[in-house]
Parts: sequence; structure tokens; C-alpha cells
Amino acid sequence: MRGHIMVCFLALVMEAALQRLLREQLANGSYREVLSDLEEVRAVELKANGKSWLVRTELPEKAFQTFKVVGVRPPVHVQPLS
Repeated sequence: MRGHIMVCFLALVMEAALQRLLREQLANGSYREVLSDLEEVRAVELKANGKSWLVRTELPEKAFQTFKVVGVRPPVHVQPLS
């Protein structure tokens, strides 16, 4: 139970930090718009000739900007799977 409460609290702190960063550095996007763009990102597994790759969809503009704002490299577009 305590672990669950701690995870929920950490999620709340992270959400507040993200909202603050977006307000400070992303003038043309709201928190809800960013979440909406991030929800559109998908990863699809492709298989051909006995090989597999994980391919992500293009990042909408606000999603890409959000990765930059928080200092995280966006997921690679194509990743080989073993």
C-alpha cells in the first residue's frame, strides 16, 4: 500500500514538473495538447526475411518539442529486435 502511494506521489511531482517546464519553454502548447500528441505515438513490430524491427510513428511537433524540453532523446525511429 505504501509503495502505491509513493508511486502516485512521484507521478504527481513529475506531472507538476513537466507542466512547469512546458509553461517556461514551450510557449505554443498546453499540457493537454502535449499529452494528446504523445498519445498518438505508436511502435509497430515489422518482420521480414526472418528479421524483426520496431518502428515508431513520426512524432507530432509538440511531442518532439516536449522531448527536447525535458532533455530526453526521442525514441529511435527504427530499432532492430533480436
